[in-house]
Amino acid sequence: MTSSGIKTAAAILAGGLATVPALAKPMVLTNARVHTVNPAAPSAQAIAIDDDGVILAVGTKEAALAAAGKDADVIDLDGMSVLPGFQDAHMHLIEAGVNEILCEFEPFDTLDNTLDTVRDCVKSSKTEWVLGSGVSMTNLLDQSDNPRALLDEISPDRPVLILDDIGHGAWANSAAMQAAGYDAMAADPPGGIILRDAGTGEPNGVVLENAQQKLRNLAFPDTPENVEFAYESLLPTLRTLAENGITSVSDAGGFWPQGHLKVWQKAVANDTLTVRASNALYVYPDLPFDEQMAALNKLYSNDPASLLRFNQAKIYVDGILEQRTGAVLQPYLKGAGIDHGHDSGFLYFDVDTLDRYSRDLSKSGFQLHYHVTGDRGARLALDAIEQSDPKPGPHRLTHLYLLDKADYPRFKQLGVVADFQLAPSSIDPEYNKFIRQFIGDRADRMLPAASLAAAGAEVVMSSDFDADELSPLVKIQAALTRKSECAPDVATAIEWMTINPARLLHQDRTTGSLEVGKFADLVVIDRDITAIPVAQIGKARIVATLLQGKPVYDPDEMFEE
Repeated sequence: MTSSGIKTAAAILAGGLATVPALAKPMVLTNARVHTVNPAAPSAQAIAIDDDGVILAVGTKEAALAAAGKDADVIDLDGMSVLPGFQDAHMHLIEAGVNEILCEFEPFDTLDNTLDTVRDCVKSSKTEWVLGSGVSMTNLLDQSDNPRALLDEISPDRPVLILDDIGHGAWANSAAMQAAGYDAMAADPPGGIILRDAGTGEPNGVVLENAQQKLRNLAFPDTPENVEFAYESLLPTLRTLAENGITSVSDAGGFWPQGHLKVWQKAVANDTLTVRASNALYVYPDLPFDEQMAALNKLYSNDPASLLRFNQAKIYVDGILEQRTGAVLQPYLKGAGIDHGHDSGFLYFDVDTLDRYSRDLSKSGFQLHYHVTGDRGARLALDAIEQSDPKPGPHRLTHLYLLDKADYPRFKQLGVVADFQLAPSSIDPEYNKFIRQFIGDRADRMLPAASLAAAGAEVVMSSDFDADELSPLVKIQAALTRKSECAPDVATAIEWMTINPARLLHQDRTTGSLEVGKFADLVVIDRDITAIPVAQIGKARIVATLLQGKPVYDPDEMFEE
């Protein structure tokens, strides 16, 4: 893995880091079970931190006190454990925040209940568009042949847009479809699918994959009001991250026409950003190539002295297995799921355009962040990386539900990171049973984290929040208790959420482990998760979270200055 361009904590501070305020004085954490994630010195009893939030010593109490000086604050942790702050390299923070205050739907509810929620939403909504989220498009289409007509009966004139539960589809009424021009569009838009009535050929109100983005851009335009709305929605989500011990993230949404960058920049300006964020910009299949490249290059930022960077390009290669849009090497089973005419899945870009974006974006300095769920999608992404500039890397593939064994060694050969979501919802037997109706026995080989790690790939474990569970502790437990493809031990699962994502995000010289000279991004946990039964790990309590030595979560006021 390359570390080009990474600065040390000292170099960053020398360059001027104003986004994290200094401590009043140095600090010592003592009487702790410190798991450093540093193989040279894996455990310790104390940590000394200077007033800039940089680690001075990791070891004994005496060594820490000597390093910090006689005026340091000394905090006795009474045997609690300390880990590096968790790093979640794939989540959707802006969307998660906004979704919390949209009308909420249950994915697999009955049609009658769903329509009752729509009626309530129309009555209560004060915005121009009626907006909700959470419906499963598969479940909706199982219950209705004409979902658009159902919305039209409730709201004939006002646009209604209900986003799905996993970010790959939307349900709209005629007013919304007309606003996007979809009512008069005979063909599907680039990277998207407009589902149609089998008899009339008219759009039925459900759109999949990139076709939803035009509706999203219309419903959430880049206005001062919407930026403020999204910012106010982000603040409680940031608090949730701190409550879960997360100190670094990568937002994988990056819908820049909706003002998402301005939301993050507002958090920096207001000193409310409580994580390090290395974020992605979404690459739209329906925008002209040269025009989009110019826009993305203008939005690119990669200053290691800032908490906020936009240095990744989010490239969707395919869709998702449950909508039969994940690109697969062997066709889906017949008779189950959404019939959209793509028996082997769907591609957002034709192969030549995918390769061209990959080459040009990497030459511009972007890390490439590919969404892939099917084995064909993964192969095409690896092919694209093989033609791209490795210097901004490591590049990565995220999700990886299906992967052909022939492609396992290519991750190590190309230095590609494998980014998995191993939350309980992703590995639940019922979910496996659900997916099996689309792909059959291939479901037995999903999410091959252990196999890729054994093949020499760098493995990262992220959440895809708010599509899946956020808690790192819950995910560590789930990754250890899978029947197959599980993490080999707790220490490895911790690495998948600390030092490995730090390398991916170009900050392993400053974060990801507890070592002298690194920033004190750390989490205090009420028990030692390496020494308790695995089934209890998810029940451990996050006691405090520190970003560069400053408490961003401290309900017991242990670190009160």
